[in-house]
Amino acid sequence: MGGWDDLGYYEDEAAQAEFIQETLKNISKDGVRNYLGTYGDAVDARIEHCMKEARLLLSGGFFPSSVISTVTAIELTIRFLLLRPLMQAAFLSEEWANLLTQRIASGRSANDREILPQILYFHDINLNGVKLPNGRPLWKTIIETVYSTRDKIVHRAEPISEADALLAIQCADELRNEIVMPYAKQLGFTLETTNCWQRAKSQMSGAVYNPRDPFTDKSTLPLAPELKRKG
Repeated sequence: MGGWDDLGYYEDEAAQAEFIQETLKNISKDGVRNYLGTYGDAVDARIEHCMKEARLLLSGGFFPSSVISTVTAIELTIRFLLLRPLMQAAFLSEEWANLLTQRIASGRSANDREILPQILYFHDINLNGVKLPNGRPLWKTIIETVYSTRDKIVHRAEPISEADALLAIQCADELRNEIVMPYAKQLGFTLETTNCWQRAKSQMSGAVYNPRDPFTDKSTLPLAPELKRKG
């Protein structure tokens, strides 16, 4: 790589870092809370369905199908319970949110996948610090092992072991228990007792949301009252 190429590379890296930092500053917790309160229950219904299927397939010895169902649940969690609400609340734009979540969830770039840990760290959640019971880092295992296993199944029909399927399910469970649940609690949701996104603690927002389905709802983020534009 020549000197000019090196310079362009580092300029791109610096621009991306600045972009991420500016994005973090723009994230509104009211916007995130409003998104999850509105769409969270519909997303959870699909995630729960995927995980139920994954466990049934695992118990029946259908390990490849179990992994595919589990990875679907992981991607729904990352995209619709973490990235999408955070990005859409930052940009107030469905188009930007969709672009960024697609880039990260696709796994095409290691730099893109760094955005989620940085965003969560800004909210005092250390994604890179979460470990699986076996001591392996959760996020790295999802990106480098679980996604890779899914790709081998889908693209090459490779056989996998029960341990591979169990690892995928474990990652999905830890992602929810160690990342989604603490962040939900930080925002004022009471999932641990109500198992419902629709209602938040009164001292945090006093809001009761009108639940909608992000998979069928074509509207953009339902903004909190103080975020709505005049005119």
